[in-house]
Amino acid sequence: MREEEIEKLRGLVRDCVSKHLYSSAIFFANEVAALTNDPADVYMQAQALFLGRHYRRPFHLLNSSKIVLRDLRFRYLAAKCLISSAICFLRGKAYEALGNCAQARLCKATNLDGTFAPAWIGYGNAFAAQEEGDQAMLGYRTAACLFPGCHLPTLYIGMEYMRTHSFKLAEQAKTICPSDPLVYNELGVVAYHMKDVWFT
Repeated sequence: MREEEIEKLRGLVRDCVSKHLYSSAIFFANEVAALTNDPADVYMQAQALFLGRHYRRPFHLLNSSKIVLRDLRFRYLAAKCLISSAICFLRGKAYEALGNCAQARLCKATNLDGTFAPAWIGYGNAFAAQEEGDQAMLGYRTAACLFPGCHLPTLYIGMEYMRTHSFKLAEQAKTICPSDPLVYNELGVVAYHMKDVWFT
């Protein structure tokens, strides 16, 4: 397809968004992104999905792109997807508690639900990759607060402590789930750095 035809499709996406025709915007944005694989078009596609209240797909679309680590716009939109999904998730829980099953199902259909904890961890990992420890810890701690039974956020908190050479804190954080082999691997790395290694 010629560049001028692709540019017309981009114009259609912008026009549909300005008229709040999000389903049409999503359709045309999907076409453009598939044709070009250009980061700007991927961002436009994710933005159209977000505006159409689809939070799971744009989050995964943005996170699968390596640009999310370099481009603040991608990170910001991914964070907006997480926040919107969290609000939708909580709204669904409130409707469920009130016995309004129809509204609860509607909210659950648009949020990240089961992938919500891995999403917060992925958000933290994106910042950890950029050595932005405070933002990474915020993502991990949010996941730990929202999912108290899940050991993964605590494990990643320990990994972040280890990255910043806070080995004693890393050792404390990693004792949460002794059945996970990844925990033992990370504890071995901590022991190595603390010169607490012994061989039999």
